[in-house]
Amino acid sequence: MIQMGLLVPKSTDWSVEFVFLDGTSRKVRVSPGTLAEDEAVSRACNHAKVFDRSVVKTITARRVDKSLKIAPFGMIQKG
Repeated sequence: MIQMGLLVPKSTDWSVEFVFLDGTSRKVRVSPGTLAEDEAVSRACNHAKVFDRSVVKTITARRVDKSLKIAPFGMIQKG
């Protein structure tokens, strides 16, 4: 549903990006947005299975930008 543009995640969620020493990166979206930044990073680490932070070059946590997505087609209502 999100890929189709029907559901839009909240703009208060956290986006946590891991950049690893080998040059690869991974982003994890964390909600609810009411979490403190350190708790969001901790949850993202658990989700990404980053148990040894020595393999991580940088961790960046930021709020998700506000965005509006419109469905590319009309809504069909059953009735």
